[in-house]
Amino acid sequence: MVEGPSKTRAAIKFTFWTIMSLVFVCIVVQSHLSGQMARWYYHTAGEEGYAVNARNFMDASAERPALLTIGSFERIEGLQAVHVKKGDRLPSNANGVISLAVLKAQKRASLAEGQIKVMVPWEIKTAKGFKYKDTFKHKGIKTNPWAAVWNVFMVIFIGISLGFMAEGMTDLLGIKFEKIVHFEGH
Repeated sequence: MVEGPSKTRAAIKFTFWTIMSLVFVCIVVQSHLSGQMARWYYHTAGEEGYAVNARNFMDASAERPALLTIGSFERIEGLQAVHVKKGDRLPSNANGVISLAVLKAQKRASLAEGQIKVMVPWEIKTAKGFKYKDTFKHKGIKTNPWAAVWNVFMVIFIGISLGFMAEGMTDLLGIKFEKIVHFEGH
């Protein structure tokens, strides 16, 4: 009869990987709550225009347009906009760019007297047979490609640590699973 790992070794393995799982989860949660993930995603301007937080004026309409104050803000709070050129770092809380072409067309938004007047913050469009809601969110931005790599590695690390934690738990409880032999060669 094959004996499994000792209970002490199993307890150490379970404790270590439980702590590692919690560390990785805490890193991800802290990164999300601090805004680091959003800063990485909404990284730089992909075109010249005005960086905005599109969530702040989703209820605007032609009858009740949203008036955005233009300035050089480090962090967009409320109805504010910051002029950006292609490649500029976006201010905190920015999640889209209203391009100069949109402002020039004056159908969805216009520029007048140091303010941006947003009349149509979203519209339903059709492309390739699918309808979608076109908003200023995610428009005109360029993401940091390393943010995606970091996210993938964090998911892998959490998965590995949870797997080893579960293995430590089964060793600690004395549960031994027999491997299934799918093919037996004769």
